[in-house]
Amino acid sequence: MSTSNHKRQRTVLQPPCQNDTLLLNTTTQRSVPLLPEELMVEILSRLPVKSLGQFCCVSKHWKSIISTSDFIKYHLHRSATEFLHHRLLGSDVLGIGLRFSRSLRSLIDNPSPSPPLFDENPQFKILYFCTLIVGSCNGLICWLNYFREYEDHNIHYLNPLTRVESESPRFHHRKGDLTCFTVFGFGYDHVSDRYKTVAIYCDPKAKKTIARVYTLGGENCWRKIKSFPFIPRWSSASYTNRCGKFVSGTLNWLATNPNDRGSLIVASVDIGNETCVEILLPSVVKLQLNSRPKLWVLGGCLCFSYNFNDIHFDLWQMKVHGVVDSWTKLITISYMDFGMDHCFHNYPRPFFILEKGEILLQINHHGAFIIYNPRLKSFQSLWLESNNIIFEGTTHIESLVSPCPIL
Repeated sequence: MSTSNHKRQRTVLQPPCQNDTLLLNTTTQRSVPLLPEELMVEILSRLPVKSLGQFCCVSKHWKSIISTSDFIKYHLHRSATEFLHHRLLGSDVLGIGLRFSRSLRSLIDNPSPSPPLFDENPQFKILYFCTLIVGSCNGLICWLNYFREYEDHNIHYLNPLTRVESESPRFHHRKGDLTCFTVFGFGYDHVSDRYKTVAIYCDPKAKKTIARVYTLGGENCWRKIKSFPFIPRWSSASYTNRCGKFVSGTLNWLATNPNDRGSLIVASVDIGNETCVEILLPSVVKLQLNSRPKLWVLGGCLCFSYNFNDIHFDLWQMKVHGVVDSWTKLITISYMDFGMDHCFHNYPRPFFILEKGEILLQINHHGAFIIYNPRLKSFQSLWLESNNIIFEGTTHIESLVSPCPIL
């Protein structure tokens, strides 16, 4: 009996085997996160979109974090403020594909004398002939197939990193004569948390415009918006003036005021309340026939450039949007300084203000760029092999924003 009890006691007190201990510890570790969730969010927010897509396939918990709207917005904010995530956006000379450069950081920091503009395997999106890039906002690209003789359009939306895309219903209006045209703009309405496209049909002879808006994730239709009493400046030679520049919740076009002897102004549409106001250009600017005025966006501010007598290039920046007195001249560059004897077509094209205030400009379509320092009034030349890709002053950032929002 005593022997039996002793044996039974040994059986009860016998420690688990090594394999059982390992299984117990592994199970416990899997049930408890290794890092606090706040720290995990901070780490994930610093990763590129491609890596986040791979992480979603590895862990359901990571996927649940990455898929939330709060994380998408936080990641977008970090991408927008970090130079590493910005890329140049363009299309090839035939207008049949989107091309994305390497990150601006790698282009600027590359010490080689002629760094390639694209990766060996660049992201490339096949579109169709006559592609018009309307705009890039928060990682979404808005584009359409533009045929001058037709005025019916579907607007397309794409996140090239997640490869999610959608399109609007057909934009249709009555046909006019050959002087009639349509301009477009794309931006984000922070009030409704929606992305909107504005289309303005213009009949210059009749001095008439019809403005409509389409909202991604809203009603599946084009709605008429309030009066647009201006005629946007349109040029068949350049995309730059066809598409509105998105700044501080507004879309902006160079336009004429038919009630003021056709003077050139900025027509600014607030896409939140869908109203339009007039913004005056710098009072000291005297435009001529060959001035080639254009709008740009640099440093989150609306900018205005023009050619002065084929002698130099002037670039102004509106420090506070809508405040005329905040127009400030950023740079004046003589064409002779960078080897041009006159203004060439649609160049220079300013793309980006770098971290120390320098401005990246493209000088010609062959790949000549400069980094201009406004403080020192000096510049550094860059030669980037662009393979005749057409850039229209548009930069693109990585994001997880979807063109198919959940309603």
